[in-house]
Amino acid sequence: MNKILLILLIIFIGCKPNQNGNNINEKAIYNDHVITPKKIIINDNLERHLFDYSISDEIGLNKMHAPVGWTEPIIKAKFELRGIVLSGVLGLEFEDGIKKIPSSNGFLIPNNTKVRIFNAGSEELILIEVLRPGYQKKFVKFFEGFDN
Repeated sequence: MNKILLILLIIFIGCKPNQNGNNINEKAIYNDHVITPKKIIINDNLERHLFDYSISDEIGLNKMHAPVGWTEPIIKAKFELRGIVLSGVLGLEFEDGIKKIPSSNGFLIPNNTKVRIFNAGSEELILIEVLRPGYQKKFVKFFEGFDN
């Protein structure tokens, strides 16, 4: 798992912001090779915390903490989402069933895939997410069910 985290860190560090600053979001603070995340509180059915380390629109990097019982709505995103479950069990519900990803395993959700992401375990879910391209509201569509 340490090798996977190191690879993600190397990929993220390689995505430097433009020298003119045009590509930097107001998400994280990038100063002298140190990235200080922006803490984001999101209220789906329960409150979760996201630490956003993203510094450009090209790639997003987040650490998420979600309590037992947390779920987000069914979405279809125009970005690829992959990551590593650091603790807990990640649940991914697709039209054809549910996948459970235990701690120390990675996951991949291809872009334009309808999915519901949730905490499928009995403890806090903590994971690292990498989004390509980075998160933008206009890239996400919400659904009431899998049939529409």
